[in-house]
Amino acid sequence: MVLVEVRFPAAGTFVCVPAGTTLLAAAEAAGVEIATGCRRGMCGTDAVRVATEGDGVLEAPQDAERGTLERMGLVAGCRLACSAKVRAGVVAVLGDAVLDGPVAPGA
Repeated sequence: MVLVEVRFPAAGTFVCVPAGTTLLAAAEAAGVEIATGCRRGMCGTDAVRVATEGDGVLEAPQDAERGTLERMGLVAGCRLACSAKVRAGVVAVLGDAVLDGPVAPGA
């Protein structure tokens, strides 16, 4: 089983979860609260800024998530916690994409 490390720097914690786990489920497992609404990648309530160590850490966004991110005007480095699934490696959830502002690609 492939485990992925999901870090929550603002909370000072991390969790290791199986590949295929959403960032929202990882946050719940780590005891970190992320505001969420519909849990289907449509409302954008759970838009978060992320940073990954390497390529292929997260699965590519599906149509619903991609459409919501585009509608919200969020740039690379932002994902919906309910939809973004981990694949391998290490990912950090840096904060709310709307309140904290998006990160530039490669930041």
